[in-house]
Amino acid sequence: MRLGYVGAVTSRVHRVLVAAFVLVALALGASRRAQAGEKESAAVVASVDKILAKEVASANFGEARKKLQALLAGCNKKPSPCSGASVARVHVALGMIAAQIGQAEDAKSAWSDAFGQDPDAQLPSSGVSADVKTKFEDARKAWLVANPQPDDAQKAGWVNKQAFDLAKAAIAAEQAGNFAECIAKDTEALGMEENLRARMHLALCEAKSGKVVAALRDNSKALEAARAKNDTIATKTIQDRVTELIPRLARVKFELPKEVDDPKLQFDDRPIPANRLGESFTIDPGTHTVNAEGVLRGVRVSYVDKVEAKEGETVVVKVTMKPAALTEGQLQCMVAAKTQEEIVACIPSEKKPLVVRAALDVSGYTDTTAVHVLTPSVRGSVTSPTAGWNVGASYLVDMVTAASPDVVSTASRRFYDVRHAVSATGGWKPGSVGGQVFANYSEERDYISRTIGGIASVDTMQKQITPSLGYSYTWDTIGRAGTPYDVFSRPFDTHEISLASTFILSPTSLLVLGGGLALEGGDQSKPYRYIPVFEPGVSVPVGASVAEVNGARLAAKPLEQLPLDRQRVTLSGRYVQRVRGSSTLRLEQRLYSDSWANHASTTDLRYLMDLSPRFRIWPHAHVHVQKGASFYNRVYGATLNSDGSATIPAFRTSDRELSPMLGVTLGGGVRYALTTPGAKFQLALFSTADALYNQYINALYITNRLAVYGTLGVEAEFE
Repeated sequence: MRLGYVGAVTSRVHRVLVAAFVLVALALGASRRAQAGEKESAAVVASVDKILAKEVASANFGEARKKLQALLAGCNKKPSPCSGASVARVHVALGMIAAQIGQAEDAKSAWSDAFGQDPDAQLPSSGVSADVKTKFEDARKAWLVANPQPDDAQKAGWVNKQAFDLAKAAIAAEQAGNFAECIAKDTEALGMEENLRARMHLALCEAKSGKVVAALRDNSKALEAARAKNDTIATKTIQDRVTELIPRLARVKFELPKEVDDPKLQFDDRPIPANRLGESFTIDPGTHTVNAEGVLRGVRVSYVDKVEAKEGETVVVKVTMKPAALTEGQLQCMVAAKTQEEIVACIPSEKKPLVVRAALDVSGYTDTTAVHVLTPSVRGSVTSPTAGWNVGASYLVDMVTAASPDVVSTASRRFYDVRHAVSATGGWKPGSVGGQVFANYSEERDYISRTIGGIASVDTMQKQITPSLGYSYTWDTIGRAGTPYDVFSRPFDTHEISLASTFILSPTSLLVLGGGLALEGGDQSKPYRYIPVFEPGVSVPVGASVAEVNGARLAAKPLEQLPLDRQRVTLSGRYVQRVRGSSTLRLEQRLYSDSWANHASTTDLRYLMDLSPRFRIWPHAHVHVQKGASFYNRVYGATLNSDGSATIPAFRTSDRELSPMLGVTLGGGVRYALTTPGAKFQLALFSTADALYNQYINALYITNRLAVYGTLGVEAEFE
């Protein structure tokens, strides 16, 4: 009994040992086969890449197909030493060859075989034409329709069913070209469960949408997972994608002005740490936004611009910070500046907070109606931008001589006159709110004019928008030459309200929009302008001479009579743009309408070009068109009464400037700096010359006028 029991036990132990040995042997064999299979698969992938790089790239398609089919035959052994992904790689290459030699059906069949081995099969990351890519995607879509993927998340390698559904939706979005949705779905899926294929797919969609940095980041995560799983095919695919993406990266570097304190910079709304402002940053190609701000000599300055970075390009952003809004002169100075140094020069140093400007010029005018004007003038100003105040004054003399048809028609001798005009202005803007006041006075033999007014402004939206409100009052006294004002004079008053706003569109452009309302009261008729009147039915042609008019007119010589009030409305706009750092475009438009039914449009254009730091020229064009006052007529009829008097129109004028007309001005100017730009003392010469042509549609005496006028002057500026 005891021996039998021992024998039975020995027999059972023997069977257990034998079974254990067999299991160990099987496990070792399976491990060796798995390792051999991985090596074989890696070798197949390497061979395919070599064939594509050598035979296919050289268009040696016959030899390439023969070698690929040999690889396929080796993988078709039982059991197959190759993974499904490596076999798919061979089929993809065979399909590429068929597509390139025009065998569309063979290509589709080969790619279908590839998807059957690996539904995630892809074309090589480089060296593939757009036509082949299109055909490949069409083949994938057709295969997916015929071979819908399993809905079972576990069969697809997922644990979370919701994450699996999101990953499928991401694939569908990518195939439809909706890369933003693809990124959103994959990101949400990966937030629930990490998955190698989903991470690779997310990186693919990011790369297709131009998010190169994000694609590299997600490819890096996928590469770690692939290596942890010892997935050689995925590892190779990711490495190829990374190799293709790296040259697409762009870089950006910032150059900030040293004079600006406490600089803060944002790139695409992300702040750049102050200790890294001098570094170079890797970015996606495409359009980016740069925002910067700081303090320059106590003034808040800023910079906003768009930056375009191409693939593989390093962009250097030269940040030129400018105040959002100061005085108009400083603003235009900074808009015209080409470098940060010139911008700094527009803001006087705190050590010398005063900027003194002075100018002396002489202007001349002559036209084909025998009117000649000579105007010397002088002006000066003192400004403290840091304290925010300014004062200025000017004085000019108009010396006029005329023998125009208007003068001749009244049997007057040649007309001479001298007008003196002075003006003064002052303003204060210590912060965001400021004001400017001004006063003008002019006097000639038969006219005195006085004006006082002011403008208030306030900076809003970080000085990006500056609205202003202005008011002025003018009271004039109209007299007759040689007659004391207490014997003959007429008052004429004007109230004018203006509303405008300056918009800083960018560091190199600004827009000013505004409007005005003027209320005129009083008799502004010329006291020695006599209006010819004619019997009903009598007419004289446009441009009729003085002799023709005198031969047809009645003996009555009524004085000009204009309406005793007028309401004027204007709308205006001005746009200034710095172009390519060396030119400035200045465009102005004005629309006018009044209660006399005169409607007009005026356009003015200047294009200032800096040929050198000292030399600037600019062409100038000006166009004016108007409808004419409702009461204006070339011929005024009159009815003679039995007592010898005449019944004449209540309103009458021969002022051709109130007639329908067109005016065109062409010319330009030049400025040359005698001193070094940016120096504490600036001295420059300037000159302008323009030719004016007016066409009068319905006027007596003349139908057109040609005038030439210009200015020659010198200006100085010092701190």
